[in-house]
Amino acid sequence: MRFPIGTKVKFIHTGDEGTVVSLIDAETVNVRLTGEDMEIPVNLENIVHADQYVATAKPLKGKPKSAQSHLPPPPPKYTPPAVGVPVKASNAQYAIIKSMGVQLAFDPIYKEDGSPEKYLIYVINDTRMDVVYNFTLTLNKRSAIEHSSKLNGLHYERIGELWFDQLNDGPSVQMECWRLLTDGGGKKLAKELNIKPKTFFTKILTAPFLDRPVHHFRMFEKHELEFAEEKEQGAEDLKSYTERNIQPHAKIIHHQSDTKHEVKQLAEFNPELDLHVENLVTDQRKLNHADILNLQIRHFETYLDKAVRIGVERVFIIHGVGEGKLKNAIATILLQHPHVKTFKNEYHPRYGYGATEVEFS
Repeated sequence: MRFPIGTKVKFIHTGDEGTVVSLIDAETVNVRLTGEDMEIPVNLENIVHADQYVATAKPLKGKPKSAQSHLPPPPPKYTPPAVGVPVKASNAQYAIIKSMGVQLAFDPIYKEDGSPEKYLIYVINDTRMDVVYNFTLTLNKRSAIEHSSKLNGLHYERIGELWFDQLNDGPSVQMECWRLLTDGGGKKLAKELNIKPKTFFTKILTAPFLDRPVHHFRMFEKHELEFAEEKEQGAEDLKSYTERNIQPHAKIIHHQSDTKHEVKQLAEFNPELDLHVENLVTDQRKLNHADILNLQIRHFETYLDKAVRIGVERVFIIHGVGEGKLKNAIATILLQHPHVKTFKNEYHPRYGYGATEVEFS
């Protein structure tokens, strides 16, 4: 951070001195003025470290203006990483003393008047374990953001944003997380976080890797991920062995097609899944390309799991042609899925080249 608590600072325009006594937000601190019993909120742009201050003096007679003392240039403006692009933390900038596990951070972005406009949402993994997670944000009980990703140890990732006004829409986070191992995935952990404005504004912490105050929530502790894996490895039954050795994105499927419930589901099951975004959400204006792709993949995986569970033999996944990103992502998942016998993306009289046919084993 630029101004930790206890830093001696000077005001750029007046030269007054003070000490930082508390952090208000990412752009504002409280400063106690030297020699006065007074604390005032100050924007970071208006102060510098006391030992870096250079007084603005009037030019001496006969000296050109270019010879005047000048203030050090302001720090570069923070540019957040793109959505869905994991960032590796620099060990030189951050040394982990005690891991907080897998965390959520809501990083405030402010308007010119100093009021919050929105919050950038980050998932942070400050352990040395690689994990896979599913993230869903609902507003008024309707899905607003869905994101699934692998996040290596000592990495963080921006996954979306929450607008200030949406804090009144009953935001809730559902999150699943499991450890990624060389021989498969660890046991899946799941948690739900209901965000209430009154408590949201009190959950402020300087986040690992981001190195600035954010609204911070610890979702999965390091020991939870470790314990879940130890428990999983200790089981010797067939179910536990299968859970440990399938691909990490694949869910555990148990065939129960002989039950009345599954027979009814099988009869009502639609063997076509249309992944065009207008069929998945009612309003896509706030979704960027990465958000849309993650939403489509999430719906595809849910549909795939249900098809296998109830014993469907064949389905068609309609993804369109476009740039091929969705088609390639689907193919990657199908290649690693333990219950997929074969799939193909050939010309079809009904779908053209815009659908993939999947056959299950």
